[in-house]
Amino acid sequence: MAELLASKIVIEEESPRLRAIPGRVTSVARFVGITQRGPIGVATRVTSIEEFRKIFGAYLANAQLPQAVLGFFLQGGREAWVVRTVHYTNPDLPLSKTSASATATLTTGGAATAGAVLGSEVEPFPFNEDLDLDVEVNGAGAVTASFTGTAPAARSTGGFPTAFVGGEVLTLNCDGLPQVVTFGAGDQTAQDVCNAINAQLIHAHAVLILGQVEIRTDDKGNAVTLQVSVGGANATLLLPTGLQTGTGNVGRLSGVTVAEVKSVVEGAVAGVTVTNMTGAVRIASNTVGASSSIRVAPCSADGALGLDNFLHSGTAAGPGNTARVDAKYDGAYGNDLSATVQNATSGVAGEFNFLVLQDGQVAEVYPNLSMDPNAASYAEGVVNNEDSGSNLVKFVDLLAGVPPANRPTNQTVTLALGGDGLAGLNDNDFIGSGSGPTGLRCYDNVLGLANYAAPDRPTAAVHNALISFVAGTRGGEGFAVLDPPAGMNADEIITYVETTAALLGLSEYGAIYWPQVLVLNPDTSVFGSGSNIQCPPSGHVCGVFARTAARRDGGIYDPPAGVEIGVLSGVVGVETDQVLDERKRDLVFPKRINPLTRLTGAYFIDGARTLKANGNFPYVSERVGVNFIEWSIKDGLQTYRHRNNNKKLRSEVERTIRVFLLDQMRVGAFSSNDPDTAFFVDVSDSLNPPSVVAAGQLIVRIGLATNKPAEYIILRFSQDTRALEEQIALG
Repeated sequence: MAELLASKIVIEEESPRLRAIPGRVTSVARFVGITQRGPIGVATRVTSIEEFRKIFGAYLANAQLPQAVLGFFLQGGREAWVVRTVHYTNPDLPLSKTSASATATLTTGGAATAGAVLGSEVEPFPFNEDLDLDVEVNGAGAVTASFTGTAPAARSTGGFPTAFVGGEVLTLNCDGLPQVVTFGAGDQTAQDVCNAINAQLIHAHAVLILGQVEIRTDDKGNAVTLQVSVGGANATLLLPTGLQTGTGNVGRLSGVTVAEVKSVVEGAVAGVTVTNMTGAVRIASNTVGASSSIRVAPCSADGALGLDNFLHSGTAAGPGNTARVDAKYDGAYGNDLSATVQNATSGVAGEFNFLVLQDGQVAEVYPNLSMDPNAASYAEGVVNNEDSGSNLVKFVDLLAGVPPANRPTNQTVTLALGGDGLAGLNDNDFIGSGSGPTGLRCYDNVLGLANYAAPDRPTAAVHNALISFVAGTRGGEGFAVLDPPAGMNADEIITYVETTAALLGLSEYGAIYWPQVLVLNPDTSVFGSGSNIQCPPSGHVCGVFARTAARRDGGIYDPPAGVEIGVLSGVVGVETDQVLDERKRDLVFPKRINPLTRLTGAYFIDGARTLKANGNFPYVSERVGVNFIEWSIKDGLQTYRHRNNNKKLRSEVERTIRVFLLDQMRVGAFSSNDPDTAFFVDVSDSLNPPSVVAAGQLIVRIGLATNKPAEYIILRFSQDTRALEEQIALG
């Protein structure tokens, strides 16, 4: 409050008593599939078809994902995520991918050079534990450079039980961070004390050693410290109060620097020099010529430094390799790339122009580059810049540290050996592994509601994996949009859903649509001269979901189906005309298969059913709408965690939820506009007796009266006999 001296009117703003619950974004699609290029095994966000093409390239004859993403944005979708997959010999290991990046080498004349290896990671390096680097110099056996560190520790000498009555405080400084641990009356044994410390400390932990409590920092190294203060709970625990310092040959194993790598490696391995290359480690032999070589043997530290295990040899005086041009991403597209080095337009000695050509046409130009790592125009830094650099290639300096003289001369090289990695592609490449992560599991840590699809692999295994991922791994945070396998008539899609894939009744977190659709041929050079091509419908369907949610406040509660809302823009036909026959739709619809059909105008989605009829929310709009409500409330209540669980808190929680649900009711979320019948929120004492509160829990029951779509409109006609009846009545 402002100091009240002279008479005045003072304005103050108070924090709101109730927290507003922001609604989750729902109109997001997440795909896994095949693309021409782009990062592999990484979830990448795109907000337009142009951005997708910039990253993932053009159409590919055996890829359905580009058509799905185009269909999504064509319907009005605004945010899509893409995971590119290839074949892995072991989906648990991302490096087992069978795709390859095209490459070519630029040569130069000049002095003999040294064998050297350059890391791909930049400092600080997260070692986190003792690691070894094994280096072979000039063909000799490996010599080990060890990075070591121990954690500072303080061990108690007090007696147990502690006789704590509750409220005793232990004050300590963990590696520069002051912290306080408060003990309760139940913290009597050494194990109790350990548990209390571990529940409250960060960057440190407690363990039992010979019946005593020992506190250790999580980090290790000679710059890591720990100090326990005198008094308080330490009067009982008797932890040493002097400054404890870790040991080792690096400051912190959690963040090793290039300077520390230089000190350790040069101190252990004779005949090498370690250089800081803009944060990365370069290890070079101190000799030059063809017999000069460096190889990092497989060891525990190579991955953290980004050092490969190949032999890197120097060159004799005369022509040698100066730089390598790699396709930016794996894929056969890289074999259509070439690179040209020309004299610099600046006329400065040692500078050059670098051109990237695609199919013989100049695609990118980088003028006046230098091979000097300290120059602002350093070729590797300019071409590889994530924001302004190449979309097609990476430039790798093979002679880092060598000055610009005698570097690239006028020449053109063609990239080769690129591969798409699609041979042997199977279900597991799309399903992926959480330990990779690969495939679908690349979305494990991408938060938010979304609709998931795998248009390149409409198989039973992948369909079940999509459902399992959404309903299980993500705990219901999302919805699976399933494509029909190609070439299926009505009877066959029923068999697939009922028997082959066993989808019928499986889950309300997914829906399947039939049949595949026809769209205009986007590239005759890829798909041939036909005017139309066939593709799975999931991208278009996800786009209708997004468009429906965005069309009005509360659009998320509207069924994404029907001759107006469910129109499939860009669809010019369907794979089988059976779906146009009402008698065939009579067969598939009871099996909870949503037809894509046409009456007299555009093609549209003629169904909004999930796979499960007897679930809590069996319709797409219900399930997706309730997902929105559930996850929005979950997000909105985070502020109430760890607050005292009393009637005041429970009342705030109830009012916060009720206000949010009232807002949703006003935009059509429920089957009633009367709050008493549209929903209920119960945070009563009967749900939260003392035993529940003592367990650290606050239980809330929420009931929702959701809308049901009008799937059938029944018209009853009869003869109008009112005039005749009136005449008879008058006699």
